[in-house]
Amino acid sequence: MPISEVTAAGQGGVPYARALDAFLAAHVTSDGMDGIVQAYRAVQAMPYFSGPDRSPLAALQSGRGACTAKHLVLRDALRRMGQGAVVEIVEGDFASAVPLHPGMPPQLLGMLADGGVTDFHCRVRLDSGQAMDATWPLALRRWGFEADAAWRGQGDTVQAIPQVTVRSRDEDVLGTKAKLLVTLSEEDSARRLKFLALLSGWLAGLPQAVGA
Repeated sequence: MPISEVTAAGQGGVPYARALDAFLAAHVTSDGMDGIVQAYRAVQAMPYFSGPDRSPLAALQSGRGACTAKHLVLRDALRRMGQGAVVEIVEGDFASAVPLHPGMPPQLLGMLADGGVTDFHCRVRLDSGQAMDATWPLALRRWGFEADAAWRGQGDTVQAIPQVTVRSRDEDVLGTKAKLLVTLSEEDSARRLKFLALLSGWLAGLPQAVGA
């Protein structure tokens, strides 16, 4: 899955564009809806990790990312395929996206039980109307995560956060999300950061690749 930094940097060309081309060449072999599904599956397969660098290039180089980077990769891959797509930023309780599991650390279990982790989550909306959420890899289904294994292009994929409010379809996803995050109270912001750190720390110890 990871695209090497050498491939991403390349020579003569925009590093991100070259990384996208390499990603598409490795994972998408069909046109039309079949190609859209292949692109979705390739991004979905990237392990979830919420780190300091949310850029799509970082996700392509490392082969992992959180909702922002993963859905920027998916949007831009689809556009490179000639498909119309935007990233939607939606507001919801991220704790509702994560199932309780006895192997989790007590602090994470407590936050999940309490809920109320306000976050601004990203997904992709096709011009044809389907909402695509590629947040959770299929391998996480064994731990109870709602990862969509059945989507073939009709209707929406399973959504990571069940109930959301759409806040933005702006092209500047990273900038807009940063502005939205500033609107959180100090308490909500600290709670969100703590939750993401605990979740990413736990997920880092799980095999997120299919067949692992």
